[in-house]
Amino acid sequence: MSTKIAILRGINVGGKRKILMTDLKLLCETLGWKNVKTYIQSGNLIFTSEVENSKLENMLEKAITEKYGFDVPVIIRNADELKTTIDKNPFYKNNTDISYLILNLINLRFAIKMFLFIAKVNIINQN
Repeated sequence: MSTKIAILRGINVGGKRKILMTDLKLLCETLGWKNVKTYIQSGNLIFTSEVENSKLENMLEKAITEKYGFDVPVIIRNADELKTTIDKNPFYKNNTDISYLILNLINLRFAIKMFLFIAKVNIINQN
């Protein structure tokens, strides 16, 4: 089994789009994820699975939409992928204090969806 991290974007911010971490953990376990642990009220999870990351992202996004009625972009990476991302950071060197670094991950499907939505709004506003 591969250890993975799931990052949920935009939940539990300012009391909106609230998902209790105990409920999120149970939801992931019903999807077949193993050893699920949550991190504070952040929407971040650590778990194990052999399923491909993109399939896991789709599974959790769909399950959240069905249960809570709103869309949540999900990003899943394994430890090697995160290490590679950090190592390729041009500001990171072996003696760098990583507490000063920012790592930003983007869910490409969600980014495209938002781009198309914004483009549509702009076209409507121009007419």
